[in-house]
Amino acid sequence: MLLQLNPGLMIWTIVTFLCLVVVLRLVAWKPILAMLEARENKIRDDIDTAAKNRAEAEKAVGEIQAQLDKARKDANTIIAEARNLAEKAREEIIAEAKSEGGKIIEQAKNEIQLERDKATQSLREQFALLAIEAAGKIIEQKLSPEDHQNIITKTIGEMK
Repeated sequence: MLLQLNPGLMIWTIVTFLCLVVVLRLVAWKPILAMLEARENKIRDDIDTAAKNRAEAEKAVGEIQAQLDKARKDANTIIAEARNLAEKAREEIIAEAKSEGGKIIEQAKNEIQLERDKATQSLREQFALLAIEAAGKIIEQKLSPEDHQNIITKTIGEMK
């Protein structure tokens, strides 16, 4: 009985189905399609916004990377300049120290030579006096101060 075909029941089932389809189409189909379309548009807008934001982010990353590269290059340039200035200052200090050392050495040499000349002159004068005294004792005679000076001058001249 359940599986028997009943034409009247079939017609009523088809009519009921068609009515249900019409009612659903009028009541539920349009709002469901509108909601799906709105959702589709929102998803599309979100995808477009995300793509736009991504492009802007990539552009910003590129700009930041370029600025970072420029900053690194500038830093390297500044470091190189500082090293060059430090090296020049070091060389100038060394050259100045060498020059100053050379001047001090030259001055010391001059002072030593001057003192040596003074000592030599003093020794010659003392030697001459000693020689005159010895000669005076040998010949047992006294010489006048002028004679002493003449003999000293003559002896010093002979020694040079």
